[in-house]
Amino acid sequence: MAKLLIISGPTATGKTSLAIKLAKKFNGELISADSRQIYTGLDIGTGKDHPKNIKINLVDIITPDQSFSVAQYQKLAHQKIIEIQAKNKLPIVVGGTGQYIDSLINPNKPTYSIKPNHFLRFFLNRFSTFQLQKLYSFLDKKNFDSLNNSERHNPHRLIRKIEIKLSLGNNKNSPPKIPSFDILHLSLTAPTSYLYPRIDSRVEKRLKLGLLDEIKKILKKYSWSDPGLNTLAYFDFKKYFQKQAPLESCISTWRFHEHSYARRQKTWFKKREAINFIDISRPNYLKQALELTKKWYNLS
Repeated sequence: MAKLLIISGPTATGKTSLAIKLAKKFNGELISADSRQIYTGLDIGTGKDHPKNIKINLVDIITPDQSFSVAQYQKLAHQKIIEIQAKNKLPIVVGGTGQYIDSLINPNKPTYSIKPNHFLRFFLNRFSTFQLQKLYSFLDKKNFDSLNNSERHNPHRLIRKIEIKLSLGNNKNSPPKIPSFDILHLSLTAPTSYLYPRIDSRVEKRLKLGLLDEIKKILKKYSWSDPGLNTLAYFDFKKYFQKQAPLESCISTWRFHEHSYARRQKTWFKKREAINFIDISRPNYLKQALELTKKWYNLS
């Protein structure tokens, strides 16, 4: 069975850095599983400070005004995995977007095959966020109640959830089965007391790199209602640019949201099966990752 290495975990755990080290060691090629880095032009806020000589697939694939589903990611990622394997290289999926990764581990879930319903979206795009919340709560109260604050106030995600809920009963066309892989899943983790200072440091770094100027440039072409600007590091500054809140308040909000996002990511991966957790706060974590990969990769 063809091999696939996955490196997941919360933000600021050094996933890409580890992936690059393992790619050099095991002749690998990287595939991003980051729902923020798919957008062109959103560079500083999403942390695209990758080494220039390292190729990472599925970064910068759509513009900020475009929507992108998990099913679309699954299709493109699967194609890249096959291409990399055909070159006798090890595909390494790296990122913290749990649903992207889950679509590769459990590729035949019915929700991933549900295509966008453009007529329904045209209709739902005229709803306010409050109306979308009411509709989704009516359709699936249990799942609505489980949404975090960010998800509840993201109209694009609410529309997709409504779309899936309405489509599940009518999805009569079974998609072709996607083959499974021999997967090693390494998930980096750390206590929040260790993660938060790392996140705060990244926030300061991105501000110094010119995040606000990047947002100004983006707003010349795109609007706050576009999907790309509905992501962390961007929507947090909406009130500042609309002169509704001071800069320091927006920075604090961003920092808080990044902390919350890291906690949600930790919770997501804790609930998954067949994961090797690696605590980056321990001094031997790199050695642990290398040994696990070597043992798995040498098996045939």
